[in-house]
Amino acid sequence: MGKKTFIPKDKPKSWVVFVLSALLGLAFGLCAFAATSYGWLIAKAIFTTGFAACWAVAALAGVTCGIGIATGRYASLQEKPWRDQSW
Repeated sequence: MGKKTFIPKDKPKSWVVFVLSALLGLAFGLCAFAATSYGWLIAKAIFTTGFAACWAVAALAGVTCGIGIATGRYASLQEKPWRDQSW
């Protein structure tokens, strides 16, 4: 039984980037909401910028993954190290 890694080796890079950036975007969004509640304007600006950047990356990765799924690029995906996995 092999050691389980945080980043799956049987998913395309675009799927992994999509999920991680969307989750990070949610964290930035919650932090921006908290900063707004406390009236921390600089923190709100930083977290809102992080939120927007993460969701932009997630959108790009999601479209890339969707195109890969639609075209059948991932039909024969094998378990590989991250650097060798397809986008």
